[in-house]
Amino acid sequence: MIKLTHIIGSTEFAGAERFLLDICKKIDKDKFLLDVVILKKSNKELTQALQEAGISFRVIDKRSKFDVKIIDRVADYLKQTKPDIVHTHLFTADFWGAMAARQANVKKIVSTRHALLSEGTVRDKLAIKSRSKMDKIVAISNAVRDFMINKEKVDIDKVELIYNGIDMNKFFVHNPSILNEPRIVIGSVGRLSKEKGHKHLIRACRFITAKKWELMLVGDGPMKNELQLLVKSLELKSNVKFIGSVLDVRSMLKDIDIFVLPSISEGLSLAVLEAAAAGKYVIATDVGGVPEIIEHNKNGLLFSPKSIEQLVKHINWVIDHKEEARKQSSLLQQKVKELFDINKAVKEYERLYKGLV
Repeated sequence: MIKLTHIIGSTEFAGAERFLLDICKKIDKDKFLLDVVILKKSNKELTQALQEAGISFRVIDKRSKFDVKIIDRVADYLKQTKPDIVHTHLFTADFWGAMAARQANVKKIVSTRHALLSEGTVRDKLAIKSRSKMDKIVAISNAVRDFMINKEKVDIDKVELIYNGIDMNKFFVHNPSILNEPRIVIGSVGRLSKEKGHKHLIRACRFITAKKWELMLVGDGPMKNELQLLVKSLELKSNVKFIGSVLDVRSMLKDIDIFVLPSISEGLSLAVLEAAAAGKYVIATDVGGVPEIIEHNKNGLLFSPKSIEQLVKHINWVIDHKEEARKQSSLLQQKVKELFDINKAVKEYERLYKGLV
């Protein structure tokens, strides 16, 4: 039995948190004894989801930006539980959690690099230094892997490529129906933050050729008020809906015809995988690991970040070529089913853990 502790520091329930939850649910419990340490007590959604899934967890709150005593508190917990492996996720855990694991003399430390977005010069340097001392760093896409090796000069032998995956039993829709109604529903799922690029999507919607259309923005975040003001200034309030955060996006995805990912930066994008598995037509920015999912004009469309002109062109192409769009979305759905199933990712993680121990 391998004892495994995941450490994550975050205040939201986004891609990394959802993926961690799925990994914990699916891992072989006959071979792995696991728990989760959360470094932010404000992450109520994650604690609730873990509790409902019956997964053991401990909240050890990092009380301030420079709460250095968090190292001792986490280390004391790890000394009691004695995990064979500590697996960290996101900056707070990669830096503070990894230091605690080393202080507690944990034999093996692993991190998953979930994104390419810069945390700022100082944080980036601290994260690189911390990860350089780890035994393995998992890249969720080839783009992330190449960035770490070529830009951050991470030892190639420490980097492991394991694609993120989603629960196909949960998201896969047989015989999906899209683009069959006069009203076109465009949707996007993600945190309402600057790097997600929602303002470019909103601006693009002014030039949609469809007579009846609606834009659904699922998620919450610091840009919400600014985006709502933009919608008002463009006189689009009757067309744009802010849904807010939802624990289960399936109820939102079922109404969408075209899924748009307008992100400026992405490691891979679980939101794209979920939309694709549900049979939606996907238009996404050509960033990070997204082109490893979307093959332009074969199973979806890619556009340059911030390019409103390209995005408008793509949305209108789908509206004018519904039959071809349905064929492309079907090809994407099959690709995602074959390559990005959570069960495949879990097997790869299990192999990694066993190899380390």
